[in-house]
Amino acid sequence: MSRRWRAGLFLLALLLALGLLLALQPPCLILKRTGFYCTGCGVQRMLLALLRGDLPGAAAQNIFMLIFLPCAALYLAAEAWRYGAGKSPLYRSRAFGPAVAAVLLLAGLFTVLRNLPEFIWLAPKAL
Repeated sequence: MSRRWRAGLFLLALLLALGLLLALQPPCLILKRTGFYCTGCGVQRMLLALLRGDLPGAAAQNIFMLIFLPCAALYLAAEAWRYGAGKSPLYRSRAFGPAVAAVLLLAGLFTVLRNLPEFIWLAPKAL
């Protein structure tokens, strides 16, 4: 199977998984068990708001993922292009480790802040 077929099948599987996630809308298990919002709480409602064209509504659900997911998609697209061009992957560069550490630190900070009463505006909004 060629690279293009594998890439196309991967993209199709990703889109089907996203569609299934939006259709089923499973509850957040962390929120259900602990009562605390995780980094991903509100992503489904954010995606639904984006599908409606409601950018402020999407930002109100999960501003961190609204910024992170397009950045992650750009990174994956760059890796795919580099793979196709026969270049070395970006994850082997010296800057990759610190970049991942920074994203994880920001995600942790976002998770902690959105559960504090002073930062309730970071929590996902009820529908």
